[in-house]
Amino acid sequence: MSLKHAILGFLSFKALSGYDLKKAFDNSVRHFWTANQSQIYRTLAKMTDEGLLSKEVIERDDRLDMKIYQTSEKGRDELHQWLSTPLPRQNMREPFLIQIFFSGLLDDEELLELLHYEAKIAEEELATYTQIYQASIGNASQAEDPRAFFLSMLTLDFGFKSSQTMLDWLNNAIKEIEAKTYSLSEL
Repeated sequence: MSLKHAILGFLSFKALSGYDLKKAFDNSVRHFWTANQSQIYRTLAKMTDEGLLSKEVIERDDRLDMKIYQTSEKGRDELHQWLSTPLPRQNMREPFLIQIFFSGLLDDEELLELLHYEAKIAEEELATYTQIYQASIGNASQAEDPRAFFLSMLTLDFGFKSSQTMLDWLNNAIKEIEAKTYSLSEL
């Protein structure tokens, strides 16, 4: 996925400033796609130059002018094409798994410290997903498009289940290393 397509997706809902776009990222998809402010502004400028977006400048006396972006017809076509085209699978790259692969070089105490740290991160992610879910579900009845709301919540469900699976895997690894049994459950 490219940042361009995420921006087109957000702007398909409503016109936003770069600042509001950053807030939209942080309040909805941060658990699987992040973007910093400078990346967003660079991409907005490029997309405007490519004709994917239109920009309205609102002059303000006391502050910098505000730029409001919305998708153009070309941008809507680009988003539709991207949404309807299957994406190639991405090769998984998880630095933590490289650590685990080579952690036979660590003693059990060092390895357990690493595993406990990762388990804590997974628990924090689960707590965050639970908070997002509770905040979002309160808005479900007010959703203009229940289908779109459901689909956005599916991404949250994926994040929650992925973190829960990671936590379960880590807890099992910790148990096996502490017991020094070193056995795998069936794949």
